[in-house]
Amino acid sequence: MVLPPNLAIVLSGAWQLLNSTPTYLNGTLRPPSNTGIYANGTLIYHPLGFMSANIISNTPSQIAPVRPNNTAPTDEDYILIGKHTLSYAGGLHAWPGSNATHGTLTHGPLTMATAPKWRGTNQTRNYVLTKGGFEGRDVLHLWLRNEEEDSIANLHWARIKA
Repeated sequence: MVLPPNLAIVLSGAWQLLNSTPTYLNGTLRPPSNTGIYANGTLIYHPLGFMSANIISNTPSQIAPVRPNNTAPTDEDYILIGKHTLSYAGGLHAWPGSNATHGTLTHGPLTMATAPKWRGTNQTRNYVLTKGGFEGRDVLHLWLRNEEEDSIANLHWARIKA
C-alpha cells in the first residue's frame, strides 16, 4: 500500500479545501452538495498509503448554533452536523501511469466513513497537481466524473504550510 516514492514526495502531507464546485457533465454548475457552498475541510495523505478526508459545511443555515453558558448541543444540533459533514479514511493507492502532475488515485478500501454506503468501498479520484498554484502553495485538483448522476465533482485543495 506504500505510495511510489515520486508520488509520496508530491502528494504526502496536509491539504486545505479551497473550494468544491459540482457541475453537470455539460459544465454548468450543479446545486451544492450537503457540505454546502462554503465548505471547509482537510485532506491528509500519508506516504505509507493511508488517507483521511474531513469536509464540513460553513453555510450559516447548516451550522449548529453555539449554545449559551456551555449548554450541551441538542440531538437536533448533532443531526444538522451529521447531515452536512463528510469524513472518511482508508488506504491510498496510485494507479499505473500516475505521475507527479496528474493521474488517478483510489481512496480505499475505506475503513470508516460518515456516509454508510461508502464504508468498505473504494473511491476513485483523478488528480492534477499544480506547483505554487495558490499563494505559492501547491494546488491539488481532485475530480470524479459520474455518468449515472450527470455530474463532475471538483475539489481544489491547497497544501498546508508547515
